[in-house]
Amino acid sequence: MFKKCLLLGIISLILVFALPNFIDVSAKKKTASKEQTEETEVTETIETDKEVLHLNHEKKVVYVGKSFKLKLTGAETDITWSSSDEAVATVSEGKVTGISEGYAYIYAECEGEKYTCTVKVKAPELNYSTKRVRINNTFKLEVKGTTAVSFKSSKKKIASVSADGLVKAKKEGKTTISVTCENGETYLCEVEVYLNIMDIEDPTFEDLAPTVNMTFEELVGDNGIYDELVATPAPGTYRLVVDLYHKVVMAYTKDEDGNYTKPVRYMLCGVGASSTPTPTGTFKMEKYRLRYELFNRTICYGQYWSILTGRIYFHSILYTSLNAKDYTETSYDNLGKAVSHGCIRLTVPDARWIYYNVAPGTEVEVRKGSADDKETAAIRKQLVLPKRPSKRPNLVMGEIPDTDNWTIDEVPQETEFIQGSQNGGEAAY
Repeated sequence: MFKKCLLLGIISLILVFALPNFIDVSAKKKTASKEQTEETEVTETIETDKEVLHLNHEKKVVYVGKSFKLKLTGAETDITWSSSDEAVATVSEGKVTGISEGYAYIYAECEGEKYTCTVKVKAPELNYSTKRVRINNTFKLEVKGTTAVSFKSSKKKIASVSADGLVKAKKEGKTTISVTCENGETYLCEVEVYLNIMDIEDPTFEDLAPTVNMTFEELVGDNGIYDELVATPAPGTYRLVVDLYHKVVMAYTKDEDGNYTKPVRYMLCGVGASSTPTPTGTFKMEKYRLRYELFNRTICYGQYWSILTGRIYFHSILYTSLNAKDYTETSYDNLGKAVSHGCIRLTVPDARWIYYNVAPGTEVEVRKGSADDKETAAIRKQLVLPKRPSKRPNLVMGEIPDTDNWTIDEVPQETEFIQGSQNGGEAAY
């Protein structure tokens, strides 16, 4: 018993003298570890705070005679600037100047590293080198890359031009608009004035898709014409193809062999959502049409309704009242998408064209479409409409511009229009 007590006493003495030293060593190890960690963090912070060098432009387009500034952000030492081709673009202390058309690489060397900006130099140019325009319509000529000094028309009776480049078509024929600029160069625009789009033998894409050059106001506005539809062209004048994959409507007329291969109009459209799809198949346009009406059991209105089949219509974008200024923003933004309840939504000018030109009985093919259809894909790629403005314009009925390539009085009155009934009940919209 005595030996056991003695042993416990000795162990206690050892712990009394050894434990503080153990705790002290452990604490020192923890402190050292903490200091080392903090030192590492400080080092990492210093390295992180150092700004990575980069150019403010990696690619840039500049016109001949124009300049822009390149900056190497984060550089603390001198920068050596150089150009791969000084015949195309020069650089001095970061100021890059276009000399002639072509490509050049601008280099910034600093701290042993080289940074590159690819520069494309373009010659000044007119927004149009050729332009077709209908009698009484106008368009604006603008020069890019320099400043216009004067405008002149070679045949003022065919088309006149104002001091700020506004061209007005007056008479059928051709004229040349000359634009003299401050760089000493003169640029030309060949203008053809026509009466009827159907008379053009070799139409351009802009001829076939006039909406791509229209303003937002024209695409959603109300031209104020509410006359009842009296007559239309013959049912066989056109054939329509609606491609659901690419969201385009294509109108064709007959070629010399009597086949519907000659394009007349290309239109961007919205189609049915997956839950409410637009039906596919070949249909005959029906008779029921409405100028500007409310969809049943909704607070949505639409312009220029033309019934295709059942509850499916061609019609404009949507509104919350009988006033074009109350357009719904999403219905415009959703053109080119599959979001409708089955109807085929269009801009106002395109819906108007179908309303007046596509007679009841006209054949319409609605197809699923495919990504492999390169021809339709090319049409869809070019059908780009202006973006919706952030500030809602005040659209006044009857004061909306009309720059379309046809007028109502040009439409052949070959088939008397007889109002039909709305088959299938309310519209799908």
